[in-house]
Amino acid sequence: MHRILQRLWVGMGLLATAAAAPAAEIVLERSAVDKLLAQTLFTNRGRFDLQRGVCHAYLEKPGVELKGGRIRIRAHLTARLGVESAGSCVGVSFASWTVVSGRPAPQGGTVKLVDLRVDGVDDGAVRMVLESGLFPSLPRAIEFDVLKAVQDMLQSNQAQFQASVDGFQIDSVRAEDDRLAIRFDFKLTAK
Repeated sequence: MHRILQRLWVGMGLLATAAAAPAAEIVLERSAVDKLLAQTLFTNRGRFDLQRGVCHAYLEKPGVELKGGRIRIRAHLTARLGVESAGSCVGVSFASWTVVSGRPAPQGGTVKLVDLRVDGVDDGAVRMVLESGLFPSLPRAIEFDVLKAVQDMLQSNQAQFQASVDGFQIDSVRAEDDRLAIRFDFKLTAK
């Protein structure tokens, strides 16, 4: 009985601390954002397909930099673009290192990249192709479901109590000094 009361007091203390705090914050180091990018985007044997088929384009070997309020993704672009004819692609092949960036912004319970742009391409001709046809495939580059992450963290404590997250709202997102900081507010109800 003493252990149960002790756990209850610790749980109530944690809840009181959370209720008194104006917001919580998750901070992802660059290495964590790299892993998140690989898990959510580069899922086809380390590739992100911009276009599939005989005529194809994909990004691979991504690297991330977080600074100036933006997430910069440097990746190698490989493409064979043209027209499919008799089971092959009649067109041109090219490869180039590219840098695409976006500003992380809250959208509901997730963080998405907005204000996307091509910051650099090693080959100028590739830049024109990328911006004219392939670039529209990138808006889903990073999406981090913060609400789901908070719910998953709470599930590990379900043996002690059942908790639900209500009133979840992301207040701000910052990409600075190789870190992604997500500040959010929520109400935790435990049974």
